[in-house]
Amino acid sequence: MRPSILCAVLVSAAVSAAQTSQELHSRYGEPNIERFTVRPSIGVTVEYGSDGLACQMVVEAQQPLVHREQSRRNMAPEVVDGIIDEMVPPEVRGRKVDSLYQSAGCGELHVDFYENVTISRSTDHCLPLKPQRDGSVTIVFKRQRCPSTGLRR
Repeated sequence: MRPSILCAVLVSAAVSAAQTSQELHSRYGEPNIERFTVRPSIGVTVEYGSDGLACQMVVEAQQPLVHREQSRRNMAPEVVDGIIDEMVPPEVRGRKVDSLYQSAGCGELHVDFYENVTISRSTDHCLPLKPQRDGSVTIVFKRQRCPSTGLRR
């Protein structure tokens, strides 16, 4: 009988160790980073500045927080275009001031520098027959309250 009681106590303790969002908020305050689902199987992680406004966003196919394999899922470019337009409409971006293109192996990086934001997009061009080729998009706002990332021009 004793081993079963001990097992029940250990299982109960392990289950109660998980914390709810509300518990974490009350203990540590508002988060400076959040993750949202913007489309089925596509998420955006947002980091906020000291003023509570978005400073950096990373859009990518949703994956477990702890990766066990190196397999990366990609996204369809037309879906990514729509997400970018939702997050930073053209009128918010400002005038385009510069761009950068880099290619190495199968990977491509496109960076567009605007007056108010920098948008960098990684793509796998070795997947011509697959509709999902976009790996991730990083959006960096150029605001005083945002930490510098080196992606500003």
